[in-house]
This record gives sequence, structure tokens and C-alpha cells, in this order.
Amino acid sequence: MSSGSGVIENAGPVGDRPQGLIYNDDLLECVATIILLGSRPGAKSAEALPRLKKILYDYDIYMLSSMSDEDVEGLAKTIRENGVDGIKLADRKLKEKLMAIRDNARVFVSIASEHNSVRAYIDKIMKDSGAGALEEAFTSPDSKYKLRLFGAAACKKLLKQL
Repeated sequence: MSSGSGVIENAGPVGDRPQGLIYNDDLLECVATIILLGSRPGAKSAEALPRLKKILYDYDIYMLSSMSDEDVEGLAKTIRENGVDGIKLADRKLKEKLMAIRDNARVFVSIASEHNSVRAYIDKIMKDSGAGALEEAFTSPDSKYKLRLFGAAACKKLLKQL
């Protein structure tokens, strides 16, 4: 997703941010995109990503983390019934994916509060212990930073973006 120029594929530019600087919300966008598109992304799902980003508070980790289960369920129902900008999404797991994105935003808030930012945490783990340790932190059921609907393959995909 990242071309090294501060642009995340399928998500648009990161605005006026300095080149190479990746914010918590940008990292959540990468994670959310991987979750939403899954292993076999359909063209309709990819087309809907820019509007989904707006619906999901531009992946603001604090706004998303404050959503209740009822908020997420209502959003999933609205998207299923009305589509996104005229694009009907036939994703039977949409509610589960949106819940996972919300829960992952909560994990990112926890990481940011303990390590100043998600990127600082990723950089520290990568420097001290390598990619295997980061994969373990994001995918192990015993990890306090376990991400939902985010396995080893998704973690490797995320690391390629950085």
C-alpha cells in the first residue's frame, strides 16, 4: 500500500504530512484495507474503500475506538441495505470486519498510549527483535496487542507496506 512517498494504495495521499512519516490512522487504514479486501478483493470492495474511509472517520483511531457495538451494527446494516455510494457490497462478514476494525483501533489507542505512537512501537520491535516478534505481537492470542481478523499473512502484507 505504501509507495514510500506517503501514499497508501487504495486509500489516497496522506496529505501535508512529511514524506515517509506514517501516522497511527494511516497504519489503521492499512490494517482495515487488508481486512476489508481479504485475500480475494473484489472490484466493488476496492471501489468502495475511499467512501468507507470517510464513513469510518478517516480511520481516526480515537473516533473509531469510541464506537459502541450498536454503532458498528447499525453502520453495517446501513451499508448492507444501502450500499456505499451506489456500490452494493455482498460481504456476508461486513459486520464482523467492521467490529474488528473498531477493536483494532482500540488496540492502536492502547499501543499509542504506551509507546507514543503505533509506528514508534513497530520501529522499536523491528529494531530490537525483528519482524517475527512484531508478527507475534499482532497475531498471538496471548498478546495484549493481538489484532482481530489479522493473521500472519496479513501482518506480512502490512510489513511490506512500511
